Amino acid sequence: MNDPRSQYIAIMKNLIAFWACVFLCNPGYSQGTVKALNPRADTLCKAALSPENMSDLNWAFSALWLGHDLPEANHRLAIAYDQILDGSPEMTPEIADERAKWQMRTWVRIYYLFSDQSEWRPGRLEAGMQEKIEDLFWNYAVAKSTVARANLKYVWFIQGSENHDLMDLGNSFLALQALHEKEGYRSRPLPDGKLPTKHVEAWTTYFTEYANQRFKEGLSIEIASPIYGKYFIPELFNLFDFGEDPALKKAMRRYLDLLWADWAIEQLNGVRGGGKSRCYQGNYSRRAGSDSYRIMGNLLLEQGDWANPSTFAHPIHGFGFILATSKYTLPELVRDLALSPDDRGEYVYLSKRPGLMTGIEELPPLGGHPCWYHMNPKESRLLRYTWCTPDHVMGCFLDDPAVHHDFVVHSDWSEERARRYAAIHAQNRWQGIIFASDPDARIFPQCLGKPDKKKPNLSTTYLQQVAVQHENVLIVQMNRAVPANTAIRIFFSDGMKERLVEKEGWSFLEEGDSYVAVRVNSTSEGWLPGAATWDDNLFLRASEPYAPVLFITGRKARFPTREAFENWVVAQKGEITEGVLRFSFRDRGGDSKDLQMFLNESRLPEINGTPINLSPERTYDSPFFQTGPGNKEIFLHFQGKSLVFTQ
Repeated sequence: MNDPRSQYIAIMKNLIAFWACVFLCNPGYSQGTVKALNPRADTLCKAALSPENMSDLNWAFSALWLGHDLPEANHRLAIAYDQILDGSPEMTPEIADERAKWQMRTWVRIYYLFSDQSEWRPGRLEAGMQEKIEDLFWNYAVAKSTVARANLKYVWFIQGSENHDLMDLGNSFLALQALHEKEGYRSRPLPDGKLPTKHVEAWTTYFTEYANQRFKEGLSIEIASPIYGKYFIPELFNLFDFGEDPALKKAMRRYLDLLWADWAIEQLNGVRGGGKSRCYQGNYSRRAGSDSYRIMGNLLLEQGDWANPSTFAHPIHGFGFILATSKYTLPELVRDLALSPDDRGEYVYLSKRPGLMTGIEELPPLGGHPCWYHMNPKESRLLRYTWCTPDHVMGCFLDDPAVHHDFVVHSDWSEERARRYAAIHAQNRWQGIIFASDPDARIFPQCLGKPDKKKPNLSTTYLQQVAVQHENVLIVQMNRAVPANTAIRIFFSDGMKERLVEKEGWSFLEEGDSYVAVRVNSTSEGWLPGAATWDDNLFLRASEPYAPVLFITGRKARFPTREAFENWVVAQKGEITEGVLRFSFRDRGGDSKDLQMFLNESRLPEINGTPINLSPERTYDSPFFQTGPGNKEIFLHFQGKSLVFTQ
């Protein structure tokens, strides 16, 4: 036994036995070849097998991933397929479009993970079930894909809305990529007369440029939407994982890295601060639990209640399974940014986003959508301004109050007529303050507008407010150019009303390690507080519909007591003269700042007498995340680590 050769042989036998057990016993290796274990996916999928309300589609996905009861998994998948057919004798393009669209991301991933040609876990789909999915893929592509739509001149054309656009086009591309070399499909032309291979080639080029353009010009149009993020982001994960072209994979990886870096530097406990669009009134505005970016971010970071399967029970909510089973992981630097708010300190994050539309010579095939947009990223006229601290985040949209919004851009529109903001980012904007003390802790202004069709007690608004901000001071007024809006009010989370302290026209609040001052101001000459009443104990509603509202934040790290913060706030100078509100203060660097809001005109606010600059040189600008000269490079750096992204 002391012979070194015998000891070596014994050790090797034990190692062989150990790895044999791992490969043979672990369900992730029971069929096919998998390069690495994915404990995050295993955890979520195991949890998803238990809830009674788990949809057949997502239960089948989880069982297929785990190699658990494959006959039952295929049976449940067949049930989900029959639910799409809903009694129809066969799949048609109309059925695929109308009934499968919101599930397609999950069907796409199931096919690429478990079909007989998969590089992931092949052979788990039964042959008959695989054929049914291929039939679904073909019909969906017939409904959605044309080579003409994949022309690069339409890379900023949006059909329906941004998440609809990507669901329509991205899923039809991946569906055809799965079919284009298969017998029975490769020689079968689509309605535009082009073979599947031509479609795949066109869409590969299109989506590579799609990602590259958004890398340079502002990431997304539906900005940080808590509802629609979960329908947009998983499509990008599928394109990254299953797009076969190396350039496409590289572009999608870089795009995802930047999207999550953008999220990481202005979130606290997974809750994103700053301006958000399509953030519907009600829970989407008020509660962290409804924020799909928080759910997705927590899953990628494996923090909080990330593996709660009830979040992903509905068949159209398979985004959790997609992110969990993806090969995409957050860069270490981005993880560190997200998890280290104390080390980030205080800073401003300024970023351009696609805002204005532009004219177009010819409309592409639209797929029957009632709305369409053609963006002008080179002249966006839309910025997000976010003041970030470890204790709170306050941010807003900066845009041009003289510019209106629209739902379409017609091919016969002149450039001047098309110069409008796209409704998909003008709708239900959110701006205000979030706090590190609790995920639901927040204060924000909200206008009353057109009653929502499904929930009349809630409103739908467009371009609801005009804002100006510098660091910890924000001024907001209801936008006079939008007559559908009727009043402005301020939301305070549960329990805040009882803790407000009134002093010299200001309402002060201590929240965690932060202080806040809120002032509803009169539009009268001088500096008079405006009258306000409470709605539902959550909203402070201004008596004057166009009353300007001021928000000032402070940290206990700077102000040791609330009294010290109160004294600093009331010492700053405010006045209204000839319809112009001026608020003067010194910022953290000691520089004097004068914010000016034009209360009776659709005119750009000013800082120190200069209109706010809606066309800064850099697309992204913060201490940790900024664009280089000419927008050719983007730099990420934190705690001595750096990443440089180039095209």
